[in-house]
Amino acid sequence: MKNSFLRTGYKTGLLAVCILLSLVGRAQQGIIINLAPIDGIELTPDNVFNFQVQSTLPGITNVTVKGNIHYRNSTMQLNYTFTYALKQGMNILSADQVHPSWQFSSSALQELFMIYKKLPEGAYEYCVTMTPQLKSGENSGNSFDDCLYHRASDLFLINLIEPDNNAKIHEYNPLLTWVANYQFASELTYRIRVAAIMHGQNPQNAITRNNPVYDENNLMQNSIVYPVYAKPLQVGQPYAWTVDAYYKGILLGGAETWKFTIVEDTLYKGAPGNMSYIDITREKGATQFTAIGHLKLKYILQETRSDTLTLQLLNASQNEIKLKGNILAAKFGDNRYEINFKDSADLKDNNMYKLIISTKSGEKYILPFNYLNPDFIK
Repeated sequence: MKNSFLRTGYKTGLLAVCILLSLVGRAQQGIIINLAPIDGIELTPDNVFNFQVQSTLPGITNVTVKGNIHYRNSTMQLNYTFTYALKQGMNILSADQVHPSWQFSSSALQELFMIYKKLPEGAYEYCVTMTPQLKSGENSGNSFDDCLYHRASDLFLINLIEPDNNAKIHEYNPLLTWVANYQFASELTYRIRVAAIMHGQNPQNAITRNNPVYDENNLMQNSIVYPVYAKPLQVGQPYAWTVDAYYKGILLGGAETWKFTIVEDTLYKGAPGNMSYIDITREKGATQFTAIGHLKLKYILQETRSDTLTLQLLNASQNEIKLKGNILAAKFGDNRYEINFKDSADLKDNNMYKLIISTKSGEKYILPFNYLNPDFIK
């Protein structure tokens, strides 16, 4: 009787241990989602699924995959859902393996992401959830997830051009120009802001914290003359300015913030120390410039992939002056040059000269200037 009782107790204890081990094994079975491979990179339809999944579930398990990209403090979001056959071990997903059903908070966001493969500027959270399915096809109710946080910013796809950063200018209504390096730039609108820089502020703080003296939205063009209806700009007051780009009302990104200051001619005494780059395509010889040892030139090439600029230097008697480095290469986009006359030509102080710039296509630009030797300026 005693031995029978012991055998029964042994079997009962063994059964309890087996049940316990089974429960522990099931508890250890699960799914680990790893979004690290796409953390810190700009998400596109081509890489948004490039994450890893480790499964300890036996065999192949069908899972429902849900993804959500949600912008903080905004209703803007995009979601997807698809079913995936998850195998035991490591699974590496990719866009060509899945067929998601997408949902977007707006049609503009859908176009931006699916067609142009861009996300709006701002901080967003990207979460992926996987729910194993039962044999009946219904979700089991047990879900596994992972999230990452990222900030999209296209600071270097929108570039300010004129006035140059830290430029000293004479115009009270300057021409403000910029360029957007998007393949769909023709579909963008812009917002421009100009704000006074107070003592102790840098340009970025000024444009962020101060009330703008000029703020205009929905601009279609890439330049605008400071309007007469804006608050007049003051001599000696430094100003910060920047431009933001929008696609159908969605903010794509902003340019760096630059600074300019208006000065009177008397403050320069004919010798400006830091002038803006001269856009040579606008010059036909009507404006006289001052060159303190050098001229800063800008050439925006839009029609061809490359070009060559040939420089010719004439004195007041129309005699040619030998100029070293008189051939300049240009490529598509914004080209900047600094012509150092002090080292490349024999010019006399406080004399008038004329710089003639010719392109391969036959265009010719003329820049009259008064040369000042920097060694003679105090």
